Amino acid sequence: MVPLSCDGRWAPAALIVDMDGVLYRGGTALAGLAEFASVTRDWPRVLLTNNSTVSAASCASKLRGFGVSVPEQEILTVSAAMTDYLAAQFSAGTSVYVIGERPLHDAVRAAGMTEDEPGYAAVVVGLDRDLRYAQLGRAAGLLRAGCPLIVTSLDPVLLTADGAVPGTGAIAAALCVCGDAEPVCVGKPEPRFFQAAMRRLGIPADRVMVVGDSLAADVAGGRAAGARTALMLSGVTAAPPGVAGPRPDYVFGSLPELTGFLRRCRA
Repeated sequence: MVPLSCDGRWAPAALIVDMDGVLYRGGTALAGLAEFASVTRDWPRVLLTNNSTVSAASCASKLRGFGVSVPEQEILTVSAAMTDYLAAQFSAGTSVYVIGERPLHDAVRAAGMTEDEPGYAAVVVGLDRDLRYAQLGRAAGLLRAGCPLIVTSLDPVLLTADGAVPGTGAIAAALCVCGDAEPVCVGKPEPRFFQAAMRRLGIPADRVMVVGDSLAADVAGGRAAGARTALMLSGVTAAPPGVAGPRPDYVFGSLPELTGFLRRCRA
């Protein structure tokens, strides 16, 4: 059982951990990944991703490629969160217009929605690395006609091995401007995404630590969900936060630093 205090301070009983920028960057594992996975193997944990182009199965396969075994049930993707959101908001058979890759289309079908014309009831947007200008035009027209805009994330960038590239938030921003729409976000930083992970853990929010590399997505969202937060300086945030913006409870420069903290909590 994880203790309630670490070195006389609060300690987590469970972990919600962002993957890209914390465990790996693009196709490269970050230093200390194997040790972190070993130390946390017996902790209640959920690994999160705001990347709508991946599934739990593909994430587990990627981690296996780094020599780390994580059960699929410990991975929560934003596409899975989209399935839950659409099923709660629309009746089965509702048609939605989708910009995104296969995992997002699969999530729409899993929610009981269709992509049949005509009569789209909503525009659903995730990352699409083969995005065409015509798709943006069609989506903008639907938004101006009154369809709601539902997005997987507002992340402006996606980390790759070659650096940061436009993320779902960049696509959403274009549609908000030309479609005169306000987005509903299903993924980070919305607290509902973290709350879904907490339901899997079955542990109160005030005993959970959210670990991520983004102040705007991970720290802000984790705090809004009632959890303690840890900022990793290994991804999109490369320096400790200034005065402005959400404040993390902990800051770690690397995965080994975080692992050392967790080892002390177990001692």
